[in-house]
Amino acid sequence: MVEQEIPSKKNAPRPREGKVRQFFEDYGAAHPETLVLLKTRLGDIKIRLYEQTPIHRANFLYNVNEELYHHTIFYRVVPEFMIQGGNSDHYQTLEKREEAGAYYIPNETTPELIHKRGAIAMAMSYKDNPKQKSAQYSFYIVIGKPLSEDGLDPVEEEYNIQIPASAREVYKNMGGSPHLDGVHTVFGEVVEGMGVVEAISNEKRDTGDWPINDVIIDYEVLE
Repeated sequence: MVEQEIPSKKNAPRPREGKVRQFFEDYGAAHPETLVLLKTRLGDIKIRLYEQTPIHRANFLYNVNEELYHHTIFYRVVPEFMIQGGNSDHYQTLEKREEAGAYYIPNETTPELIHKRGAIAMAMSYKDNPKQKSAQYSFYIVIGKPLSEDGLDPVEEEYNIQIPASAREVYKNMGGSPHLDGVHTVFGEVVEGMGVVEAISNEKRDTGDWPINDVIIDYEVLE
């Protein structure tokens, strides 16, 4: 079976470094959708994108709409921690990404949007990135176990952070990864399909946490 070619959009407007914020403010205004379905061989994951992080929301929709997430996979899975996706070695996707150009997303962290169980956040490089700008494509979904007060205190000490009382209640009841708060931008959450997230995290993997059998992601913007 011959795979269908992805239409090229070489003349389509593209974000450029230095004008990324304005591009995605405009794109987000033209694309107000907040619900996206991630479809995998293990089931579907419905996610809601936050309006409080408009640049990240628009960037995610742009990647979906422009087929820049075509044939991407969950390429790092860690049980009880997270699954990370958005990477691709597919030649057509790499060609389209080269056309789109490279840039980073301005940090949009807020105290209210935390790494609770089911949160979706953008990956980023820790090297030469003082403004903690997000990656262009790679995202992750948080799993995490509920943490007791005795479990939260060592996190504060180890990472030299202070977890607000409101966030403590969430982490005690739901679980998550509080040490990532204020660093990576949380831009959405899973509204259906956490069982699928768990199943993906438990896939057999190699020593680099890469699933032995690819978990390919298809994307559909719902509304």
